[in-house]
Amino acid sequence: MILIAAVLLLGSLSALAVGLGVVATPNGEVQRRARALAERPEKKKASGKRVMTVNRLPRGFLASLTPQRMLDKVERNLVLAGRPDSWSLDKVVLYKPIGLAFGIFFFLVMVANGSAMLVLFGLAMVPLGYFVPDLLIHNLAIKRQHLIQKELPDLLDQIVISIEAGVGFEQALGRAAERNSGPLAEEILRLTQDMTVGLSRREAYLALADRTTVDDLRNFCRAVVQAEEYGISISSVVRSQAVELRHARKMRAEAQAQKVPVKILIPLMLCVLPVLFVIVLGPAVVSAYAQN
Repeated sequence: MILIAAVLLLGSLSALAVGLGVVATPNGEVQRRARALAERPEKKKASGKRVMTVNRLPRGFLASLTPQRMLDKVERNLVLAGRPDSWSLDKVVLYKPIGLAFGIFFFLVMVANGSAMLVLFGLAMVPLGYFVPDLLIHNLAIKRQHLIQKELPDLLDQIVISIEAGVGFEQALGRAAERNSGPLAEEILRLTQDMTVGLSRREAYLALADRTTVDDLRNFCRAVVQAEEYGISISSVVRSQAVELRHARKMRAEAQAQKVPVKILIPLMLCVLPVLFVIVLGPAVVSAYAQN
């Protein structure tokens, strides 16, 4: 048992050393790669259109051994979470086997105690330790998308006010992104930057819709793209979208308010009613027991 635990601990430390050696890159190397990418010339397709090509940084050793489907899922969650500075694809792939090793070590400790309940608990910790990084990133992604959905109606109202004051749509969009903070402002700022570097409005808005799971924001992007395709005034589209989003936010608030009585039942049955029964029935039970 001790030998197995030692082997697992040694394996986790080795994976940590390999991963850190792969993930950690000196600042000079990062700057060299950035300069190389910036100085890389644009290539031409056979059709004559100019496209920008960017090389991916080499992934770690553990990432190369991970199935592509799992890597795509982790990459998608990182995009939805806004690519936080403390997380990267290689780090997530590194933390997964480390968490698995800790889960197996905890399981062996529970087996040594001999209790059946502790063994089952330790067995459940094995897959949990492996998927903890995925759960953390998924939680960050859900929180960020919730903030985007919450901030969207207010930001559209600011854009409508700017448009009514005579400001162009793109300028109003950029000013709203600069004056606000949060995940939605970051996405709008990236949208304006994409159009600044040469992407068309359609491509930039479709990329924004792909970076989020908020249906309201995706519908707004599609409405802007369709308005451009059919020649509809974008300002009128933004106004109608702002009205619809305010109505949708009101409906969501009413739906959440209707769920409150149902959610109160659980703490009421577990915490309030037992104490009430003790207070009401306690003296009667004690009196009956004393008379008998």
